[in-house]
Amino acid sequence: MRTVKYWLWGLLLASPAALPLSGPVVASDNVKARLVSEVSGIAPGQSFWVALEFTIRDGWHTYWRNPGDSGQATKLTWQLPPGFTAGDIVWTTPHRFELPPLVNYGYAKHALHLVNITAPKDLQGGAPMVLSAKAAWLVCSDVCIPEDADLQLKLPVNTHSSTDPADAALFTAARSELPNAAPAASTARVQNGQVVITLGKEWGATLPQIKTLAFFPYDDGGIEYAAPQTLTRSGDAVELAMKLGYQPPQGPVRGVLLATEQSGNDMVTVPLEIAARLTASGASPVAANPRFAPAAAADTTDTSLPALLFFAVLGGLILNLMPCVFPVLSIKAMGLVEQAKKHPSAVRTKGLVFAAGVVSSMLCLAGALLALRAGGEQIGWGFQLQSPLFVTLLVYLLLAVGLNLSGVFEVGGGFAGVGDGLTQGDGYRASFFTGVLTTLVATPCTAPFMAFAVGAALTQPPFIALCIFAALGLGLALPYLLLSFAPWMRRALPKPGAWMDTLKQIFAFPIYASAAWLLWVLAQQTSSIGLGAALAGAILIAFAAWAYQKSKSSSSAGRVTALVTASLAVLLAVVLPVHFAGVAAAAPGGSARGAQAADDWQPYDAAQVATLNAAGRPLLVNFTASWCLTCLVNERNAFADSAVREVFRDKGVTLMKGDWTNRDPAITQALAAFGRAGVPLYVVYNSKPGSTAPVILPQLLTPSLVQSAFADTPSHVFQQPMNTACCEHGSR
Repeated sequence: MRTVKYWLWGLLLASPAALPLSGPVVASDNVKARLVSEVSGIAPGQSFWVALEFTIRDGWHTYWRNPGDSGQATKLTWQLPPGFTAGDIVWTTPHRFELPPLVNYGYAKHALHLVNITAPKDLQGGAPMVLSAKAAWLVCSDVCIPEDADLQLKLPVNTHSSTDPADAALFTAARSELPNAAPAASTARVQNGQVVITLGKEWGATLPQIKTLAFFPYDDGGIEYAAPQTLTRSGDAVELAMKLGYQPPQGPVRGVLLATEQSGNDMVTVPLEIAARLTASGASPVAANPRFAPAAAADTTDTSLPALLFFAVLGGLILNLMPCVFPVLSIKAMGLVEQAKKHPSAVRTKGLVFAAGVVSSMLCLAGALLALRAGGEQIGWGFQLQSPLFVTLLVYLLLAVGLNLSGVFEVGGGFAGVGDGLTQGDGYRASFFTGVLTTLVATPCTAPFMAFAVGAALTQPPFIALCIFAALGLGLALPYLLLSFAPWMRRALPKPGAWMDTLKQIFAFPIYASAAWLLWVLAQQTSSIGLGAALAGAILIAFAAWAYQKSKSSSSAGRVTALVTASLAVLLAVVLPVHFAGVAAAAPGGSARGAQAADDWQPYDAAQVATLNAAGRPLLVNFTASWCLTCLVNERNAFADSAVREVFRDKGVTLMKGDWTNRDPAITQALAAFGRAGVPLYVVYNSKPGSTAPVILPQLLTPSLVQSAFADTPSHVFQQPMNTACCEHGSR
């Protein structure tokens, strides 16, 4: 009898009904967590639903997929039997939690996170299947506590599976909180510092019923979460306007629209999932204070093409005054004086050829930039200088130009042939390639107005973008063109004489300085082996120049030997950096980032920017690069000034540096958010109490200008370190 009793108990325990269909509860002080199954058993090949259930302590909350201004989304890491697969969490509609000045998205009291699991088709019966998961979440009230739990769920294998009635109500309730597919497509645009979502006439009868809308974005940073969301009706469309965030959308605006609709005499709330197509007018605007950057602050979406072309020409014109460009253009301008004396009829033609060299090379750079960006690359203006190989070759080119000016070797005749060092042709080819050289050495610099034009160009269709870059090249070539076509301007220049040869040799030293500076840039980008290869290549270029000059005074056999030797030296100089390119790529940005951490500047972190901005802390973000001469001048002149450093200390300003010396998609995206495609860019946050709107400083800084940017910031307000407990939820 006892044997029969044990046998009956064993049969009962082995039956599916005897297995619990929810896992054991793991409880912390604030959250009770468990895994729940919708089915009583698993059939081979079946897809079924399980859920992570939270019972949350009153006054506390967990977070949605986008937690808002702060927080951290709940995560599930599965350990499943062989052949099983688990999908991502399917998120129910969140609630809005206001913790001024922050707004968060999440769940209070109860949350059910649905996950679809698929069993293998060859699943065999026998022992129950154990589904295990590591859950991690952040639970917050006035403080935040990270918690986690190891959870399990055991389910039997059945040929025919059924729904478990005990927990069916949980899944039914959760599905009622999932967003429905939107009834029609929607569009979005960025305009006047706002993200505007438009529900058009395609929404039909739904539009008149909508009374309120609230948007919960999937992507972080697209809007300011705490700012009001304004519903307006425009003809047969409904629009929801929201303040633009620190990371403007670059593609579809995705998220959940919570619509309150009229249904008979009742008001019902309906969550709708949308992916609003970003229209062509949705270019990222520049959030700026007109006091500091009146031109750069203009919204590119409202700027006409003629205005953009004007800014491009003006930016290119000012670029001639930048330290990268001035030596090269000065050499060409002084050579024009002698050319006008010897060949007055050819001056205008050579001016046009020089301009053609500038504009065509500018278009080549722009075309490469646009093509790479279209292929998904996160790059901007000056992208070629992020390549150690390109920087090395540019060092060689500048060194050759300097040696030519110093008289080590000559190609062509007279001072008018300065540019001929780039080609073995007549003066027209020299003029063209001097224009190419001017463009190449100009790319490390960004002039006022130019940054706005280039940033706008990258938001336009390719043809318009190329027109803007052509206008930029025209502005760069404009001074030389004016000298070529205006004899009265040439008469204002000093008369030719023997002093010009001395001046030519003097101008070689700024060229050498540019080459030395580029070697310093290379040291930030590459390893010591890569730098050594570039230095060895520079010696070979100098040797090739000497051998070439010796060939002119040698016999026929000696001339051939000298030319072959020079050619081999140039070839070896090019092979060296190509061969060691892999070494350079093995440790990108090590030197630059190490140096960055050595001073008061923190590395750029978009999430940290959002946290500090939301907390009202004054912040200066310096987007820079080692190859940007304007950046380095500003850092030495303005940021290193003792009075400016004192202001930073007195006001409690956090200093953050976005180092773009090497390619960094995060920094490229941040620049694009302000309508920029290159450095320098200086952004100030919380310079005034109660204002979180960023302020863009001019590209050419002075100590007094930086001090005035923080003139309205209270002193000693933010000197105390932030409370680590309250700010744990600020890490993303």
